[in-house]
Amino acid sequence: MIYVPRMYKKDEFEKLTSEIPEDFEARSEEFWNYIESKLKPFVGHIHKVYYESLYKGSEEGMKILNSLNNRDYSIIKELVEKGAKLQATEDRLLVLEAQAWLEQARSKLDTIIKEMYDKCIGDRSKHISNVINQTLKNNEIGIIFIESSYKLNLPEDIRVIRMCPFEPSDYLNIWIQKLKLKANL
Repeated sequence: MIYVPRMYKKDEFEKLTSEIPEDFEARSEEFWNYIESKLKPFVGHIHKVYYESLYKGSEEGMKILNSLNNRDYSIIKELVEKGAKLQATEDRLLVLEAQAWLEQARSKLDTIIKEMYDKCIGDRSKHISNVINQTLKNNEIGIIFIESSYKLNLPEDIRVIRMCPFEPSDYLNIWIQKLKLKANL
């Protein structure tokens, strides 16, 4: 299993911070160029593609991914064209529930809301783990594009290779800390 932590899009970054770092475009380009180059040897050998928040597979799933306007769409499209199957990865209701809790958490800081959001993310992680356990067969290679906060519980016989030049959540958190320090000056 190849694990690619999901790189934030500019609009996602804007929702989470008050400013976009000057190096955002360059860092995003660096991230995706690295992923594309490292995946080249695997094209044609990956059997299953899993994607955070995707509750439809096959052609419907590809249409959803295309509408998201993410850089990873072109990577996934190439993998699918070379024989990989795009797998429905999530439960739609859990995705919607998490989005609702996240919106609540953004509007007010509340411990109970954060706990409910974290529980929902835990439930989503379990669901994703179950989908992978049930669909990824012996000797198959899978790839998952997912936010790094998810904690997948996969069987020991599934080896996980993390692929990224830097951790996107670290990049975000460092930027948030810089903004806080800047505000305190």
